[in-house]
Amino acid sequence: MTIHNATDNSFKLIFGDHRLFSDFLKDFIHIDILKNIRPEDIEDISERFLPLFQDNRDSDTVKRINLKGTPLFVIAILEHESKVNHRSSFKMLQYICLVLDAWEKEAEKEKPGASRIKDFRYPPVLPIIFYDGRDTWTAEKNFLNRTNLNTAFEKYIPKFEYELVSLKDYSEEEIMGISAALSILLLIDKLRGSGKENILGRLPAD
Repeated sequence: MTIHNATDNSFKLIFGDHRLFSDFLKDFIHIDILKNIRPEDIEDISERFLPLFQDNRDSDTVKRINLKGTPLFVIAILEHESKVNHRSSFKMLQYICLVLDAWEKEAEKEKPGASRIKDFRYPPVLPIIFYDGRDTWTAEKNFLNRTNLNTAFEKYIPKFEYELVSLKDYSEEEIMGISAALSILLLIDKLRGSGKENILGRLPAD
């Protein structure tokens, strides 16, 4: 098994298991409303969107989370190539548009004309890049800053940021302090090929 596939498998374990995914959100995304998410609140809807993409689609995940009164959609993309992907903000914009378009069509199917009324609201979308490369992530996180003449046309350009979780920015001790099962997978990912695999022996027995 190559390192590429091993990393993909770690990512799929974390983002494919709803318990691990909820732990990931609580440990790395510091938004209060996410602290009470339960595994049973999460639905994986990746297959609805991923066939439209040809590059790295097996490492992209779309989740629907049932919050109070509205769903939250989470788009999580794995980036672990040797070079930082500076296209990430545009890729996220494509996903966000697809997710919101699907939501609107679902609402229209249930109640024709629903999206045309004043009180109609779109659900929030949380975009996340999970990066476990060795280099520092230098890609622009705000799509506005990837657009020419953005000062003159600022009010017309989508301006959003994706949440970056860069494994490089967390020490082994910090990772060992998070949820147990999640910390093991992340440590294995972080330490692979570093020569410091003996740190795994310092994990608590439980």
